[in-house]
Amino acid sequence: MPRFKLISEKNYMNQMNTRVIPSLKPYHTGGTVERIGGQPVRWDYYRCPNARGSIMISHGFTESGYKFIEMVYYFHKMGLNVCTVDHRGHGRSWRGVDEVSLTDADDFYDYVLDLRQVTLDVLQKKGDGPYLIYGHSMGGAIEAVLLKRFPDLYSAAIFNAPMIRAQTGGLPLALTGLIAKIAVRLGWGQKPVFVHRLYDPEESFEESPATSKARFEWYSDMRRRNPFYRNNAATYKWLRETVKVCTELTGKYGTRGIRIPTVFYIAQQDTFVDSGAIRTFASKIPHARIVQIPASKHEIYRSGNDALEVYLNSIEAFIDENIDASESETQRSD
Repeated sequence: MPRFKLISEKNYMNQMNTRVIPSLKPYHTGGTVERIGGQPVRWDYYRCPNARGSIMISHGFTESGYKFIEMVYYFHKMGLNVCTVDHRGHGRSWRGVDEVSLTDADDFYDYVLDLRQVTLDVLQKKGDGPYLIYGHSMGGAIEAVLLKRFPDLYSAAIFNAPMIRAQTGGLPLALTGLIAKIAVRLGWGQKPVFVHRLYDPEESFEESPATSKARFEWYSDMRRRNPFYRNNAATYKWLRETVKVCTELTGKYGTRGIRIPTVFYIAQQDTFVDSGAIRTFASKIPHARIVQIPASKHEIYRSGNDALEVYLNSIEAFIDENIDASESETQRSD
C-alpha cells in the first residue's frame, strides 16, 4: 500500500495552504551555503521522524525548490528526510543579474559544485542514508554531471524528464551553441535569448508544461506574490553553458562514472527536452530503467492525479527497492 495519499485537484490551493504546507512546517529548517566569492545558495530541509533515508531535489530551469513542495510532502510521507536547493540564479539564491525574470549562468559546473556542497553540508550532515537524488529537467542534467564526477555521493538516482538534450527549435545543437557564443562575444551575454519572454503574470496554462490546471495555478499564484520566483527567460550565457553540458551528456562518454541504480521518467508529450536523447543516455547505464508516464507533459510531477498516481507509485517502488538493498548490504557488512 502507498504511504501517501494524493492531494485532490478539487480545492487544491486550499489543501496546499491549509494541509500540506502546515504539516511540513514543524520539520522545516532553511539556510544558505556560502559558495564562490561568498555567493549564497539557498537550501530547505524537512526532517522526517524515524526516517529510512534522505533525498535531494534538484529543480529545473526557471524553477525553485519551493515549486516541488508537493513532491517534498510525498517523499516525506514515504519516510524520507528531504532537502531542496534553489540553484544559483533562481529563487532565493545568489543572482548575477538584477532582472528577476532572467536566468543567467557563468559556468554550468557551478551548479554541480553548489549541489555537491549542499549535499555534503546539509543532506548528509542532517540525515542518515541511504542518500537518493531526484532531478527534473535542468536539475536532471546537473544531477547527471554530479553523478559522473562524484559517483559515490548518492546510492540511487531518479531522473524526471532530464535535460540530456534541450529542444532547440529544430536547430542543431552545435549551431545553437555558436549563436550563443557569438551573442556573448558581442556583449549580449546577459540579455534574454531572442525567443524567450520576460515574466508575465498572465501565464498561459495551455502553453505550460503542466497538465494539472490546479497545480499550475497554485505556483502561478506564488510567482505573482513573490518576485524571486519569477524566473522566465534564459540569457545567452545560460544558453551557451546549456549547450556545453548537453554536448557532454550526448557524447561518447556522456554516462561515464554513473554506476548507481537509476530510473528515468519520460513524459508522453515533451516539447522541452529530447526524449530520444534520454532513452539513448539511459541505455548506456547498466540496469537503468525507463518509464514513460501516460497523459503527461514535461512537468510530470504537475500532472493530473491519474497520471501522478502511476508516477508516484513507480517512484515509491524504486525507493523501497533501493532502501531494502542498502539495508541488506549493511547487514552483510555487519
